[in-house]
Amino acid sequence: MNARGNRAALTLLASIAFPIAAAAQSPRADRDPRAGSWEIAAALLWTGGYNAGSAAALETRNPSTRSTPLTLFTTDSRLRGAPGVESRLGVYLGRRVSMEGVLEFSRPVLRSHLGGDFESAAPTDADATVTSYVVGGSALYHFGNGRLHPFVEGGVGYLRQLLEDHDGLITGAEFHAGAGLKYRLTHGAHPFALRLDGVASSRSRSVAFDQKRRVVPELAAGLSWRVF
Repeated sequence: MNARGNRAALTLLASIAFPIAAAAQSPRADRDPRAGSWEIAAALLWTGGYNAGSAAALETRNPSTRSTPLTLFTTDSRLRGAPGVESRLGVYLGRRVSMEGVLEFSRPVLRSHLGGDFESAAPTDADATVTSYVVGGSALYHFGNGRLHPFVEGGVGYLRQLLEDHDGLITGAEFHAGAGLKYRLTHGAHPFALRLDGVASSRSRSVAFDQKRRVVPELAAGLSWRVF
């Protein structure tokens, strides 16, 4: 092959090799967020239950019979674990650090076991649906490179719980901390990723007979999308 043919062959090889090299490098450049990148996420949520305490229904006796109150019945209650939904909107302050706004919604059931009836009625269960919202914010720190990005997170929120028929309203502060991971599913400037979160939510008040701080586990699984 003469010199002219060699030059033509090299030109052809370069025209093929350079796009391939660029294609191989561009996903790596695209998948790393930068300061100012925004991300939205939606997930299915599971919130764990907790012991909601016990109480007794009392009635004042006739003073001529006995001074202590009469116990009509007792109740032991538990807020059951429940599915829900979660949405997040985040902005990256750098490649590793991001801030997110969080909104959670669920409808757990408060189950009360009624027993010890004064008239010897059979024990029974009574259910009441609770509408629960959490609005808050989180800070995230990401690790790793490539498709997989583990992270740790922590933040604060506002809890609002309303019993069915608007029978009672509970509000309180919420603090959460945990970890998770993002697994990138697509390439490009706006990649989709599978996202998993697991946190412990510490709540100053909640639907219960006794008001004390309770720690509730939460698990979420969904998708995130880097908008820009």
